[in-house]
Amino acid sequence: MDKKKLIAASAAGVMLIAVSAAVAYFTDSDTKTNVFTVGNVDLELREENFTGGQLARADIRLSKDPKVKNTGKNDEFVFLEVKVPKGEVTLLENGVPAGPKAPRELFGFYAGSSGTAVSGSDNFSYRAAVENDGWVFLSRTESSDSASYVFGYSSKISPGDETVCLFDEFALRSFIEEEVPGGSELTVPVNAYGIQADSISGVSGLPDDGSGLTVQNLKDIFDICLNKQN
Repeated sequence: MDKKKLIAASAAGVMLIAVSAAVAYFTDSDTKTNVFTVGNVDLELREENFTGGQLARADIRLSKDPKVKNTGKNDEFVFLEVKVPKGEVTLLENGVPAGPKAPRELFGFYAGSSGTAVSGSDNFSYRAAVENDGWVFLSRTESSDSASYVFGYSSKISPGDETVCLFDEFALRSFIEEEVPGGSELTVPVNAYGIQADSISGVSGLPDDGSGLTVQNLKDIFDICLNKQN
């Protein structure tokens, strides 16, 4: 058995868009306790202020605050991945088309006035690292039906400690109603990953105290984490 210990957890909010009524109903399938554990590494993906069954309208922000708690016995490096559904829609700004119909992300994510926008994105802001406490944006990839954002935490997490939340709120974006069929169900999976912080190899320039991790540090660690999981 490989000595590197890792774990993954996931949470999915299942969203039902009632397009014909210009509203959306949001429910939570609450799989945050779906934790897979090897050895003494364990984590919990938490969304303390998210409430299922809320009535949502375009551009009305609702609470959603994913963060990771170390519930194991070893220090961990942790990561969050958010998968955002896409659709062929015409985005609206003040009720007026803001561009041509095209594949667009259907939800926006917001981290308040202190949030940092993902480079090149107008719909995703996050709580970026300040003094080694916060999230570091690692990558954005997309397919025909979704976009995936990956973030790594800027320092290792000790047992019993938790990260700050990645963002605070999310909202359905404003688009022409008929472009998404009424009753469509959309999922926004939030996946958490963790790997044992001590004795990790294959990462150059890793700080001895596990803090102040660079983008490259975190990308290298995340690659190791995914390889160990597969």
